Amino acid sequence: MNSQELVSYLDELIFSSTGKHIDSLQTAILKGVLNGQKYTDIAKKYNSSTGHAKDEAYKLWQVLSDTLGEDINKSNLRATIERIKGKNSKIVGNIVQIDKLNFCPNSYPDIEENNDIIPDDQIIIDPIQKKTKRETIPRLVKLGLTAEQIAEALDLSIQEVSKIIASQQ
Repeated sequence: MNSQELVSYLDELIFSSTGKHIDSLQTAILKGVLNGQKYTDIAKKYNSSTGHAKDEAYKLWQVLSDTLGEDINKSNLRATIERIKGKNSKIVGNIVQIDKLNFCPNSYPDIEENNDIIPDDQIIIDPIQKKTKRETIPRLVKLGLTAEQIAEALDLSIQEVSKIIASQQ
């Protein structure tokens, strides 16, 4: 699997968990790390300071760690992702299935080709709808769904679902 495929795979995982796609600097960090580059080289290519690239990489590793449920960092990224992907996925036609979640490749435009980034403040979440989703979580747990499945079904982050499940126990 090449670095672009891994970046797309990780973007889909992060989007399914957080509802947000990775940004262009995060894409550059992932591609650079997967290609063995140092943060200094990634920062130069992206016209950023090394410190900023390292800060953004730290945030990215945290999001990936939360999404995948294990510690992710620069040195274990490729091996961990390939192990998880190999263990939890299968390819059916052009659809990647991870556990019971399906992702269609190319369902989202390539981040580097799409400069139309929607600012976070334009995304409005209805508080009543969010409250209803949170109240639904305990019933879905009783039906035997996992935190990941509930997060995907309700379009909530895995962290949020896990916190609600933990508070119910």
